Amino acid sequence: MSAQETSAPHASPIAEGAEARETLYVWDLLVRIAHWLNVLSIVVLSVTGYYIASPFITTQGAATDNFLMGAIRFTHFLFAFIFTVTVLFRIYWALAGNRWAGWRQFIPTSRKRLRALGRMGRYYAFLRPRPPAVVGHNPLAGAAYTAIYVVFAIQIATGFSLYVLPDHTGVLLWLFGWITAIFGVQPVRLVHDLAMWVIIAFTIHHVYSAVLIDIEERSGLVSSIVTGYKSLTPEHIAEARENDAGAGRATIHEQERG
Repeated sequence: MSAQETSAPHASPIAEGAEARETLYVWDLLVRIAHWLNVLSIVVLSVTGYYIASPFITTQGAATDNFLMGAIRFTHFLFAFIFTVTVLFRIYWALAGNRWAGWRQFIPTSRKRLRALGRMGRYYAFLRPRPPAVVGHNPLAGAAYTAIYVVFAIQIATGFSLYVLPDHTGVLLWLFGWITAIFGVQPVRLVHDLAMWVIIAFTIHHVYSAVLIDIEERSGLVSSIVTGYKSLTPEHIAEARENDAGAGRATIHEQERG
């Protein structure tokens, strides 16, 4: 990691009369890589999965000369393994990463975080004029990410249970073969398909919410998942500390060094 990335928060240059802001390094490089690998995997898996369930391109001639379905299935399985690795890594990083990547960002463990979750809910219900200030994930978003990771787990388990159907040996069969044995192949296919649509719906809302909050806060939230940096006012940081969703200069600096 570069020296720039481990530096303390600093005040951004501002024009005369502009609002003072501080640039904070929030999302570390590994979080950003995992995020974009998940994005790529979800796109590829959704398109190839939809094709496998309902082929929308047909080929002419002998199947041996047109291995389109085989290529699509191979691509689907390849990205299924990539997706699984990134999901498992992100779960691990919730235990080993800095405070902004940590599991407390996803599961509210304090009264302040619970109150901030309620405030965020009121904002989405048009009962509050602006969202509560945070530095990392707001508590409602964190809870939504926890729920979607449960869906990810269901998608991975059902996907591998279908993957091992032609194979009667191996560790994957031992880990996942029982799912189709208990519930049946078609119900598992249905759950796998429905989980895909839940993930797509979540993705649409996720992008909408990120753009909305970025407009409200002017914090660079959308670009921060590329650069790692957010631009926040001192007032925002102070309120975030009250919400137990942010920290002061020293704490942020300590977490970056960690």
